[in-house]
Amino acid sequence: MSAELLLLIFRILSGLLLLGFLGSIAWLIYRDMQVTASALAEQERPYGRLRIIANEVEHPAVDSTYPLLPITSIGRAASNNIVLPDGFASAEHALITRREGKWWLEDRGSRNGTLLNDVVLEGTAVISAGDVIAVGGTVLKLEL
Repeated sequence: MSAELLLLIFRILSGLLLLGFLGSIAWLIYRDMQVTASALAEQERPYGRLRIIANEVEHPAVDSTYPLLPITSIGRAASNNIVLPDGFASAEHALITRREGKWWLEDRGSRNGTLLNDVVLEGTAVISAGDVIAVGGTVLKLEL
Protein backbone atom coordinates (compact mmCIF):
# COMPACT_ATOMS: atom_id res chain seq x y z
CA MET A 1 0.00 0.00 0.00
CA SER A 2 1.22 3.38 -0.89
CA ALA A 3 1.39 6.34 1.47
CA GLU A 4 -1.22 8.19 -0.59
CA LEU A 5 -3.76 5.36 -0.17
CA LEU A 6 -3.11 5.19 3.59
CA LEU A 7 -3.57 8.95 3.84
CA LEU A 8 -6.89 8.73 1.92
CA ILE A 9 -8.15 5.94 4.21
CA PHE A 10 -7.08 7.97 7.26
CA ARG A 11 -8.94 11.05 5.96
CA ILE A 12 -12.12 9.04 5.29
CA LEU A 13 -12.01 7.45 8.77
CA SER A 14 -11.37 10.84 10.38
CA GLY A 15 -14.33 12.34 8.50
CA LEU A 16 -16.59 9.47 9.58
CA LEU A 17 -15.47 9.85 13.20
CA LEU A 18 -16.14 13.58 13.04
CA LEU A 19 -19.62 13.00 11.58
CA GLY A 20 -20.34 10.40 14.29
CA PHE A 21 -19.23 12.83 16.99
CA LEU A 22 -21.36 15.66 15.61
CA GLY A 23 -24.32 13.28 15.26
CA SER A 24 -24.00 12.20 18.91
CA ILE A 25 -23.85 15.85 20.03
CA ALA A 26 -27.00 16.59 17.98
CA TRP A 27 -28.73 13.56 19.57
CA LEU A 28 -27.82 14.72 23.08
CA ILE A 29 -29.16 18.21 22.36
CA TYR A 30 -32.40 16.72 21.00
CA ARG A 31 -32.86 14.53 24.10
CA ASP A 32 -32.14 17.49 26.40
CA MET A 33 -34.78 19.56 24.60
CA GLN A 34 -37.32 16.73 25.06
CA VAL A 35 -36.57 16.48 28.78
CA THR A 36 -36.81 20.25 29.20
CA ALA A 37 -40.12 20.40 27.32
CA SER A 38 -41.61 17.64 29.45
CA ALA A 39 -40.36 19.32 32.65
CA LEU A 40 -41.98 22.61 31.60
CA ALA A 41 -45.22 20.83 30.77
CA GLU A 42 -45.12 19.11 34.17
CA GLN A 43 -44.54 22.45 35.88
CA GLU A 44 -47.60 23.99 34.20
CA ARG A 45 -49.81 21.00 35.05
CA PRO A 46 -52.18 21.72 37.91
CA TYR A 47 -51.65 19.44 40.92
CA GLY A 48 -54.99 20.06 42.53
CA ARG A 49 -57.24 22.99 43.14
CA LEU A 50 -58.45 25.54 45.62
CA ARG A 51 -62.23 25.80 45.97
CA ILE A 52 -63.93 28.87 47.42
CA ILE A 53 -66.29 27.67 50.14
CA ALA A 54 -67.24 31.08 51.59
CA ASN A 55 -66.84 34.61 50.35
CA GLU A 56 -67.93 38.01 51.70
CA VAL A 57 -67.88 39.63 48.24
CA GLU A 58 -69.80 38.61 45.10
CA HIS A 59 -66.81 37.84 42.93
CA PRO A 60 -65.42 35.20 42.80
CA ALA A 61 -68.51 33.11 43.45
CA VAL A 62 -68.71 30.33 46.01
CA ASP A 63 -67.65 26.96 44.48
CA SER A 64 -65.27 28.68 42.05
CA THR A 65 -62.09 26.65 41.63
CA TYR A 66 -58.53 27.65 40.87
CA PRO A 67 -55.77 25.29 39.68
CA LEU A 68 -52.96 24.67 42.14
CA LEU A 69 -49.54 25.09 40.52
CA PRO A 70 -46.10 24.45 42.08
CA ILE A 71 -46.02 28.16 42.97
CA THR A 72 -49.46 29.69 43.54
CA SER A 73 -49.77 33.25 44.81
CA ILE A 74 -52.95 34.58 46.39
CA GLY A 75 -53.82 38.24 46.85
CA ARG A 76 -55.54 41.36 45.58
CA ALA A 77 -52.92 42.35 42.96
CA ALA A 78 -53.42 41.33 39.33
CA SER A 79 -49.99 39.66 39.28
CA ASN A 80 -51.22 36.82 41.55
CA ASN A 81 -52.34 33.42 40.28
CA ILE A 82 -55.51 33.76 42.38
CA VAL A 83 -56.80 37.33 42.41
CA LEU A 84 -59.24 38.10 45.23
CA PRO A 85 -60.94 41.52 44.97
CA ASP A 86 -61.38 41.63 48.73
CA GLY A 87 -60.65 44.75 50.75
CA PHE A 88 -59.28 42.64 53.61
CA ALA A 89 -56.78 40.77 51.38
CA SER A 90 -53.33 42.25 50.88
CA ALA A 91 -51.86 42.81 47.43
CA GLU A 92 -49.58 39.80 47.94
CA HIS A 93 -51.29 37.97 50.76
CA ALA A 94 -50.20 34.32 50.74
CA LEU A 95 -48.09 31.87 48.77
CA ILE A 96 -48.55 28.12 48.28
CA THR A 97 -45.48 26.23 47.08
CA ARG A 98 -44.60 22.60 46.47
CA ARG A 99 -41.24 21.60 47.96
CA GLU A 100 -39.87 18.11 48.49
CA GLY A 101 -43.25 16.53 47.72
CA LYS A 102 -45.16 18.61 50.28
CA TRP A 103 -47.37 21.66 49.98
CA TRP A 104 -46.38 24.71 52.04
CA LEU A 105 -48.50 27.75 52.88
CA GLU A 106 -46.75 31.02 53.68
CA ASP A 107 -48.21 34.33 54.79
CA ARG A 108 -46.51 37.14 52.87
CA GLY A 109 -46.64 39.66 55.71
CA SER A 110 -50.29 40.51 55.21
CA ARG A 111 -51.88 43.04 57.51
CA ASN A 112 -54.92 40.90 58.41
CA GLY A 113 -53.06 37.58 58.47
CA THR A 114 -53.84 34.21 56.94
CA LEU A 115 -55.84 31.56 58.77
CA LEU A 116 -55.13 27.87 58.34
CA ASN A 117 -57.96 25.74 59.75
CA ASP A 118 -59.11 28.73 61.86
CA VAL A 119 -55.63 29.23 63.37
CA VAL A 120 -53.51 32.28 62.57
CA LEU A 121 -50.58 31.23 60.38
CA GLU A 122 -47.18 32.20 61.76
CA GLY A 123 -44.48 31.85 59.08
CA THR A 124 -44.97 28.74 56.94
CA ALA A 125 -46.85 25.49 57.47
CA VAL A 126 -47.33 22.20 55.63
CA ILE A 127 -50.85 21.85 54.23
CA SER A 128 -52.74 18.82 52.97
CA ALA A 129 -56.02 17.93 51.28
CA GLY A 130 -59.06 19.25 53.11
CA ASP A 131 -57.27 22.13 54.83
CA VAL A 132 -59.19 25.40 54.95
CA ILE A 133 -57.35 28.64 54.21
CA ALA A 134 -58.90 32.04 55.00
CA VAL A 135 -57.53 35.06 53.13
CA GLY A 136 -59.39 38.23 54.14
CA GLY A 137 -63.09 37.47 53.79
CA THR A 138 -62.51 34.57 51.37
CA VAL A 139 -62.31 30.97 52.59
CA LEU A 140 -60.66 28.38 50.34
CA LYS A 141 -60.48 24.60 50.68
CA LEU A 142 -57.49 22.64 49.38
CA GLU A 143 -58.43 19.72 47.13
CA LEU A 144 -55.64 17.47 45.88
